[in-house]
Amino acid sequence: MHNEGANDHTIRIALRAFLAGSLIALMGAAGTPVFAQEKIRIGILGQFSGPFAVVGKKYREGIDAFTAAYGTRVGGREVEILYRDLGGSNPSVARRLGEELVVRDGVKLMGGFYLSPEPIALAPVLTETNTPAVVFNGAALAITQSSPMIIRPAQTQHMMASVQAEWAIKNGWKRAYLAASDYSPGHDFIAAYRMKYLSLGGEIVGEDKIPLNTVDYAPFIERLGKGKPPVYHMFIPVGAPSVNIMKALRAQGLTGRKDLALIGQAIIDDPFLPLYDDSVVGMYDSLTYSMNQPGAENKKYKDAMKAKHPNELPSYEGACAYDGMMLLYHMIQSQQGKPFDGAAAVQASTTHRWEGARGPIAIEPETRNATMNVYLRRAVKGADGKLKLEITDTFAGIRSIPTGTTK
Repeated sequence: MHNEGANDHTIRIALRAFLAGSLIALMGAAGTPVFAQEKIRIGILGQFSGPFAVVGKKYREGIDAFTAAYGTRVGGREVEILYRDLGGSNPSVARRLGEELVVRDGVKLMGGFYLSPEPIALAPVLTETNTPAVVFNGAALAITQSSPMIIRPAQTQHMMASVQAEWAIKNGWKRAYLAASDYSPGHDFIAAYRMKYLSLGGEIVGEDKIPLNTVDYAPFIERLGKGKPPVYHMFIPVGAPSVNIMKALRAQGLTGRKDLALIGQAIIDDPFLPLYDDSVVGMYDSLTYSMNQPGAENKKYKDAMKAKHPNELPSYEGACAYDGMMLLYHMIQSQQGKPFDGAAAVQASTTHRWEGARGPIAIEPETRNATMNVYLRRAVKGADGKLKLEITDTFAGIRSIPTGTTK
């Protein structure tokens, strides 16, 4: 097992050697700058095996779609992408692999990540080496607070909780039960939702923080049934956990009921609907992406997906990777004609606005998070008998930390 404390001194020496070597590498044998010809490497840390492997698969598809649409050259430099597998909830592995990518493999930028503890674990390395990192997904506020080199063009739990709380009150649901995975973004979700919902006159009748490695959700769902709320809000990572909690809800007879609204966050998405049966019909789910979002860049993403992966549907995770690559390319473009400066690349991105597959995205300079649209989708059965998601509401331009979600 990687011993972070015992190796800190060795890591610092390696990082200093890396920084010194980077300066020397900028000059050729005769003192001629070579940055215009250098290949620039992007390291992608992702969940390519284990319980969240479906997310890593969708990240790859999104990156494939992006490079099909935009190529592998930007800002006068050829881009090479290096993938590394985290294999589950492993923050220490994220730090070790990230260190190796930066120090040994010469990566200039990092991207990917799925669970919030991953970029937080790598943050000290990113800061010391001035390596920018674009977080494709990871909703805890602490992510961008952990390093000035991290930018997150993705949703936060405060953003999603605010939308869900307001929407529930608007629909007359003034008693709610909350469930979230027991790690930092789950804690953020419950805290932000509670604060917003109570401020609007709602009542929280129960809440559960569920361990990430949970397989049997029955005890949690039994408590929900006893609370008899009109609405149940869930934040559970997509994959085996989200499938298992839906099975538990069905087993307890809590799906498809008119007296209980189920609202998830990224629990159901178009590519994963075949994992579920008709018990999800009527369920709501909020996300910053919808396959039916009408923007031009979403069409470009979907067209590229059809060309590169004709048997796969566009996905939230793929759109996150696609939009994340747009920001990484913007960073590289900002350094055209000069040595790549990670800190300068981050600074050039803190006011960046663009149209992504998920719609309009604007980086907030004060947080390095993003202002984005949130789409509320509802599971329905199409004329062909297949499950699909339809947009019921679009919440435009939601900031990463909406008013009323923090003290």
